[in-house]
Amino acid sequence: MSEATPLLTGRGLVKRFRTRSLLRGTKETRALDGVDIDVFPGEVVALIGESGSGKTTLGKVLMRLTSIDAGEVNLLGRDLFSLGRQALREARRDFQMVFQNQTANLHPKMTVRQMVDESLRLHRPDLDVAGRAARIDELLGRVGLAPRADQRPASLSGGERRRAGLARILATKPRLIVADEPTSGLDAAIKLQTIELLRELKEEAMTYLLISHDLGLVRRIADRVLVMLHGRIIEQVPAALLGKTEFHHPYTHRLMRAADLDDDRRAPPRERRDDGRGGAETTAEDRHAGCVHVADCQLAARLGILPRCTRERPTPVEVGRGHWVACFGADAPPEDAR
Repeated sequence: MSEATPLLTGRGLVKRFRTRSLLRGTKETRALDGVDIDVFPGEVVALIGESGSGKTTLGKVLMRLTSIDAGEVNLLGRDLFSLGRQALREARRDFQMVFQNQTANLHPKMTVRQMVDESLRLHRPDLDVAGRAARIDELLGRVGLAPRADQRPASLSGGERRRAGLARILATKPRLIVADEPTSGLDAAIKLQTIELLRELKEEAMTYLLISHDLGLVRRIADRVLVMLHGRIIEQVPAALLGKTEFHHPYTHRLMRAADLDDDRRAPPRERRDDGRGGAETTAEDRHAGCVHVADCQLAARLGILPRCTRERPTPVEVGRGHWVACFGADAPPEDAR
């Protein structure tokens, strides 16, 4: 872990969603269940996990795009949830989010050039007309949209809309970008162009929180990987070591096998929905009390620690330099912990 001061910190983040139905009454889901996170200047942190694990919710909370039930978020030493409307508007120059669906963030009646100009007028009041025009040309050239500068969103492909949204965000020169699935739904050629653009920006010390299912992308541009499951961060590992260490959280093994990134072919087969107690699945309350992976984990049964995993919440254990795993099995010998 870097000894530098974090650019962004989140502590004890809790976010609950409540739904009602006639049959079941009110149901509460913990999208975030006590999340701690640090992002340091100039690094790319990847957040991975299956759909519903809480990745996008965490991104929105860190950008103050949704409320929280507990915890705090600090960017550059400022508590984002304590800022008033005007202070928050000014602070947003330092952080922006690239959404998976950029269409909703593009004005249907404005051209690409006009949308980027709007962002510059809002966030870069120091630039005059000529300065804004030069900056627009630079940005659109950078994202490969110079020939499409005078087109409206309806005339753009999905990949071009994604890049138009990125150009608007880059116009503000943010210190931090949260990118939610930046390459999903793109064809192979546009995906490669987007990856190259992200790599170029990384070389300029741009700081990212990258939310992605694409583990190939993660290994190419991330410095550090955080694995989420049921609203918790269960593992932190340097991206270069993903799939190459003696121990990963059992859930991380599942993700890597699904993407064919697991270098350890001795890993157990995909776990069944069986917690070792007659096949009953754990409830949301069980997951909150203990390990969120206990219902799917064969490792706990093999090591004889299932009761502990059910009752206690595991705290992160350092298993290597910069590598932390929230798993009671992390203390077992490597040959037993696979």
